[in-house]
Amino acid sequence: MLGNVFFSRNQKQKKGSKKRDKAQQKIKEPFLTEGRLALCRNITLLLAILLDLYFIASYFSFYTGRIGHFLHKYIMLYGGGGAIIPLAFGLYCFIALLIKKPIPHFFRQLAATVLVYFALSLALHLYKTSKFPVLIKLRPWMTPGLYGQVISNSLLMFAGPFGTILFGFAAVFIALWLLDFISYGKIKLAMESLFKKAQSPQKDSKASQEDSHQTESDLRSPKVKDIVVRKHKGQEVGQFLVVEENSVECSNSLEAIDEEETAQQDSELPLTCEVEQGVFPPPLDILGPETFNSDKDLSQELIDQKSNNIIDTLREFNIEAQMAEVVVGPTVIQFRLQLAPGVKVSKVAALTNDLAVALGVANLRVEAPIPGTTYVGVEIPNPKRKPVHLRSIIQHKSFSESEGDLPIAIGTTVDGRHLTVPLEKLPHLLVAGTTGSGKSVFISSCITSLCYARRPEEMRLLLIDPKRVEMKIFEKLPHTLMPPVVESKKAVHALAWAVSEMEKRYEKFAQARARDLKTYNAKVLPKDRLPYIVIVIDELADLMFTSPKEVEDYICRLAQMARATGMHLIIATQRPSVNVVTGLIKANIPARVAFTLPSQTDSRTVIDIAGAEKLLGSGDMLFLTPRLSKPVRMQAPMINETAITNFIEYLIRLFGEPEYIDIDTANSNHPNEVVESYDPLLEQALEIIMQTGIASASRLQRQLRVGFTRAARLIDTLESLGIVSAPDGAKPRDILVDLEEAKQILGEHLKRDNV
Repeated sequence: MLGNVFFSRNQKQKKGSKKRDKAQQKIKEPFLTEGRLALCRNITLLLAILLDLYFIASYFSFYTGRIGHFLHKYIMLYGGGGAIIPLAFGLYCFIALLIKKPIPHFFRQLAATVLVYFALSLALHLYKTSKFPVLIKLRPWMTPGLYGQVISNSLLMFAGPFGTILFGFAAVFIALWLLDFISYGKIKLAMESLFKKAQSPQKDSKASQEDSHQTESDLRSPKVKDIVVRKHKGQEVGQFLVVEENSVECSNSLEAIDEEETAQQDSELPLTCEVEQGVFPPPLDILGPETFNSDKDLSQELIDQKSNNIIDTLREFNIEAQMAEVVVGPTVIQFRLQLAPGVKVSKVAALTNDLAVALGVANLRVEAPIPGTTYVGVEIPNPKRKPVHLRSIIQHKSFSESEGDLPIAIGTTVDGRHLTVPLEKLPHLLVAGTTGSGKSVFISSCITSLCYARRPEEMRLLLIDPKRVEMKIFEKLPHTLMPPVVESKKAVHALAWAVSEMEKRYEKFAQARARDLKTYNAKVLPKDRLPYIVIVIDELADLMFTSPKEVEDYICRLAQMARATGMHLIIATQRPSVNVVTGLIKANIPARVAFTLPSQTDSRTVIDIAGAEKLLGSGDMLFLTPRLSKPVRMQAPMINETAITNFIEYLIRLFGEPEYIDIDTANSNHPNEVVESYDPLLEQALEIIMQTGIASASRLQRQLRVGFTRAARLIDTLESLGIVSAPDGAKPRDILVDLEEAKQILGEHLKRDNV
């Protein structure tokens, strides 16, 4: 009896506790969860869009019934014909909120909408009070409305008709300025162009008068004939001196042209000009002022003296040559020689030191022959060096009219030609150079030119910066996938994520029956399109010292296969030794840039020939692609930190903060290929390691007769399973478990993966 009482009590207590738990669960679970709130928000916005559309239809009396007729009556009474402006703006805002697209400069757009409404109401009121109000009866939305009449009557009373018209034009002008259709910069440029056109006839007449008074008393060297200046969009980028033996005259066209250009120093000044907002591509003023260096021209006497020294030095060594032309570039002066018949080109190349002594220069480079010509080039430093600004290349037609999707402003050649190369046609780029050679500035110019040409939804950046300071400035760039990766382990994870992303893209391409990214994006809906991904590694040597096998494996896989998926590499290093730029990396990245390097060996490692050790630094470089038979000497563009900061701030105001991805989550959802893919040789590899007691990729490579990459993956898989230890420098890996435990771990792994 007593037991039954206790049993019934326990039953009642259990039932009471269950009821309390259910009550607590009901209390803890809120009714308005995040999903329900989002659903309510979307439904509310959709109803607002439909209601706004009904108001617009009622505005035009378009089959809206009695309610629409009632709304039309009151809209015309109070708002008038200008009411369509706020209705359209409201529809635009509701749609933007529904699709979760940010409204740039909302309050500026709202103010511009109000100004346009009042300007339209003023115009309708003035038309109503004119002598031709016929259209008002035909189209009732031509009325100004009550608000428009009040404002118009007030302005007519205090300012008169003329002041009212001026106020209307001012309202339209301010609205266009708020909407970024016009700007102070555009008005200033238009006024300057009109002023220059007005002054051009006077300058032409003045120049003709000066030419008529010229005499033949200005005699030059008997070898120089004429000077031709090549220009790109108003900026001087090179000079050509055509030389002949019997000529005795020299024109002064260079000096006449230089008088029209103003000299400005380059670049460390902050941007003070105003730029228009909300425009893409950004205005050129955001990259800094356009500078000219016309005060840094070489004298004709100096050029003639250097030419004569070269000819005399060659004659001393029984080499007959004539000076064909002289090219004055931004960094070097190239003397182009026409050798006499029967003279070997190698003789001139062997006289490099003698020519340097004769010309009094520290560095001299002989290019024999110049590609596309029959000349031999002797290049010496330009004593009045001219920097090449990134803006001068971006504003040139070679960049603006580029057929590629990822244009990179490479630089300016010796003869003044701006070179822009699409990254997808390279398709990867290797950059090498010592400290102070201009390598980091060139990387910044590449990133800026890519972001200038493509929006964040079209191109994304993955920045890896083991030096921690070079790419910190690009942390808030809207194009970045994540903050710049500075730790070596995270850099390896980032490269692993890139390989996984490449494989996922190939799976999508196979499903869509597309061969490359362009074809895939053309077939799918706009929301499903994939962006280009550019992976920038600022210092490869540090990664190769910490995790050489993994980094080399990932880079080689990306370089071999990632081109079709729209993923490209830009890799920079200070130490282009063979253990950093390995044979596999070099073979898969044919496009290379060499800045100043310490030795001929490093130069041959990067561009396969010597010559980079004789460069002048500060952007002087040699550029090599598979389409070029030999490297081309160029001056890399420069951009200062102030211009980069202004450029990034402009993009942030236009596109917002960057949307980062989580690599750890992505790698956990899509684990590394070493673990996820089953290799049928994994069990044999385990048996070999347990029998020999040596966990080595080279031993597996020999005994299993596989490549090194596959053998290394087998070792990495066993390491991830905890069977062998991680690499410890030159020490061999340790075997952490015995044979039975290893088979048990491997069996659980295969069972978990359903193999």
